[in-house]
Amino acid sequence: MAIMLQGTGLDPVAYREAMEVFRHLGNPFRNHFARNSDDDSCGRFHVPELYSRERGLLLSLIDQFRSNHASPAEVLPILGNKGAGKTHLLHSIKHGESGKNNGIHLLVTPGSYQRDADFLEYLFFQVIDTLLGGGRHGRERPLLGICELVVARSLAQTLSSMTTQEKVEFFPPPMLGRWLRSLGLGTQQAEERCGWLVGRLTQGETRTLTPGTVTGLCVEAGIPPDRAAEVLIRHAIASSGRSTQGMMRAAVIRGLAGVALKGDESDLASFLTYGFAELDFHVRPSRQDLVLSLFKALLGILREVRVPVFVAFDQLEDLLLARRGEDVHKVAESFFAGIVQCMHQLQGIGFLLFAERGLWNRFVPSLDGYMRDRLTNPVHLPGKGTIQALRLDPPPPELVRMVVEARLRALHSSHGCFSFLPACFPFQLEQIDRIARTEATLRDMLQQFRQLFDALVFGQEEEARFERHVENAGIIPDFTRPNAVQSVNEAVQMAETAHSDTGTNRIIGAPGDGRLDKTNPEIEVRSVVQLEVPLAPGLFPVENASMGLGELWDLEMRAAARQLEPEGAVAGATRELQSGLGMLLRLMNDHGVRVGPWRLQHVVEGFDFGEHPTYGVISIGHWACQGGKPWRVGIGLFLGRGQGKPKDLGVKFQCLHFDPSVVDQLILLRPEDDMVLQGKTKQLWQDMEKNGQGLRLEPLGREGIQLMYALPRIFATASEARPSSGVASEIAGVLGDRYEAFLRQLCMPVLDT
Repeated sequence: MAIMLQGTGLDPVAYREAMEVFRHLGNPFRNHFARNSDDDSCGRFHVPELYSRERGLLLSLIDQFRSNHASPAEVLPILGNKGAGKTHLLHSIKHGESGKNNGIHLLVTPGSYQRDADFLEYLFFQVIDTLLGGGRHGRERPLLGICELVVARSLAQTLSSMTTQEKVEFFPPPMLGRWLRSLGLGTQQAEERCGWLVGRLTQGETRTLTPGTVTGLCVEAGIPPDRAAEVLIRHAIASSGRSTQGMMRAAVIRGLAGVALKGDESDLASFLTYGFAELDFHVRPSRQDLVLSLFKALLGILREVRVPVFVAFDQLEDLLLARRGEDVHKVAESFFAGIVQCMHQLQGIGFLLFAERGLWNRFVPSLDGYMRDRLTNPVHLPGKGTIQALRLDPPPPELVRMVVEARLRALHSSHGCFSFLPACFPFQLEQIDRIARTEATLRDMLQQFRQLFDALVFGQEEEARFERHVENAGIIPDFTRPNAVQSVNEAVQMAETAHSDTGTNRIIGAPGDGRLDKTNPEIEVRSVVQLEVPLAPGLFPVENASMGLGELWDLEMRAAARQLEPEGAVAGATRELQSGLGMLLRLMNDHGVRVGPWRLQHVVEGFDFGEHPTYGVISIGHWACQGGKPWRVGIGLFLGRGQGKPKDLGVKFQCLHFDPSVVDQLILLRPEDDMVLQGKTKQLWQDMEKNGQGLRLEPLGREGIQLMYALPRIFATASEARPSSGVASEIAGVLGDRYEAFLRQLCMPVLDT
């Protein structure tokens, strides 16, 4: 005890009482790594001084793309060992600090790499998924801010191009308007109102516009938003021309105007997933040219409103090396070749590659010289110098102390009861410095602090005493009372009483504990350091302290539900969902998951065909049953809505006409709220059935959609801490246990015996 007290400035009684309370609050170092760049735990323990130089350089690069409309595509590697803090740094760029111009940016963070798809298609649909999905950059969806900027600029251009007579028609005098216009009056008033609205709209070019700003300005100027959208769209069509890219540009602006002025995302989602392939082309482009034209049109619109677009590949080693038995050099070469190809075809897009140094040094030097030169080409930042890569080295001891204090701050400030404690208590400065100087990465340091915290707070003698009182019952100290440490002894005594009186595994709320009185006075006990209690503001959630696969699964499923919540999000995520379906089949194949008498013998995760980039893809599974031949079953997502519904079905049916054939049976998964086939769609289905084709339409619920979206992210996150082969086996087990009904929809019918 004397050794532990050295340097703390506490007497033995205060030290022991503080330790008692710390046991109830849990270990703040158990969440030692972030799941992904959207993990809220990054912001909870953020230390701005950590990697501040590297963050400043990244923000400068984003601002450079914002200010330079003609910026060529750039790539910047961010290199560091596993656990160096790369994901945390990416989180701070995406959700935290913004650039010096305080503008918005579109940061795409793919959760999976679809290595079997064309790279440009894969990248384009990642951008669409980010735009249409429910994910946020900070507090808002990036789509909403982008819509306001684009519509404000386009409407200002539309008004500025109007003739005097058009302005009078658009801004009619409020009283006796028709009579005054017939006399040629009202011109000056229309000019003034038009000038005022243009001035207010163009002010947004130097700041971020909140959702609803443009609509509010139109209403203030006496213009119905629908009328404003009508003239804006007409001007966009007239000014964009009849080229492929021009028609696409006008259609995208029309969709963005619908979001900003009507609150309707359906037109934008429909065009980005279906309509862009149905335009009235003089010469129909190829599949690749369609995607490239729309990609260029979209990037051009974003450049005009100074919205930089960056694609950040985090945990690159897990994205590239996740499959067993693959030629990893071939996969890495294909990935880097795709980035180089996009750098030549696209303008104004940046790539941030967060990778382990070992991976980078393993693959990049062996690439073709031309690709290597493009990937390692230095980036020049005015006023900052020229950088070839950012390297995240272990932080110095003084920064490590700040990280430790940030984690401990929630304990010390819990209702102000321990504000007198040293900032690093229960650690000593010498212990922090020793760990900071000897460990290789920040994650290794946090793991050491986790073990040291357990050793100091849950030492053998204290732990044995504590477990005697809390194993079957316990008590939460009253943090609202002035002298909170005195309540610890009361807590232990009341725990004994509660256990002897009830004999149940529950915690009884302490007298005066307002937090428990407002919720439920009886709270279940999970473990000594994991108590299901409402937390004080700023406290870390101890229930996620040691996350298992089940908890991770539930977190990612909830994140998928949020991402897929907006109206057009599911359509925008079509390719991502199909990729998740392919991964699901591969896991079943690799780990022998059976469905009744059927098991998979071979899987093709993604089979691309036809000229429609969104609809022309299925997965193929070869299902075998004992004593019978394998059936080649194509499984596709039939997600088209409205006019896209018959087109989606017609494209999917193309896979049944190949010679030689590639599938014997086609299973289409259709959202369960729209299972009825009518009109042209019904006729297409009946014609295929008359030709003897094996078809099946299966209802797809929200849980199935979320599973396909979340599965690649579950695998990537779980593989961060453990070998991917063991993780894949565990995930396959969960699929077999939790989703048997869904798996039955993916195979041949299971006959009842």
